[in-house]
Amino acid sequence: MRTFQRIARLIRPAIGLPVLSALALIGLLVVVLGCGQSREPAAASAPALAPRIPDVPVPATFKFDANESTDRQTGDLRFVRHLYRGREPMRQVAEFYRREMAGAGWKKVEESFSRGWRRFQFEKADEACYISVRDDWGTKLLIQVFPKGGRPPESERGSGE
Repeated sequence: MRTFQRIARLIRPAIGLPVLSALALIGLLVVVLGCGQSREPAAASAPALAPRIPDVPVPATFKFDANESTDRQTGDLRFVRHLYRGREPMRQVAEFYRREMAGAGWKKVEESFSRGWRRFQFEKADEACYISVRDDWGTKLLIQVFPKGGRPPESERGSGE
């Protein structure tokens, strides 16, 4: 009992309460921040294992939107307009396409940003591929593939804009 009284005298309420509060705050920060681990999502760095378009990679966590997508193949010509939805930030998805398209045999022709859309134009053999990415209550990813010299990419208005 005497030992407890000695400890109680050392930790006065005026000192003990702020110390306990500071320790609780530090513990909360460790739990929330994950002990210094990056909170940056890494999912956009991995391509899907079986993309719907075999030579156009898609980040693994993106979901195909069948209601907003079409594709058609006539002989060797293909016309694709696929919409995907995900949560990764636009800048991370853009970096994914800068890195992954070259590995799939595509050559980047142009990259631009306008009206909230990050757009890429790639070419391979006789085809063009337009990729548009937008942060809009989640990330929208529009992929269009068609013959070179064919029609320009459709407006993104059909993708929920």
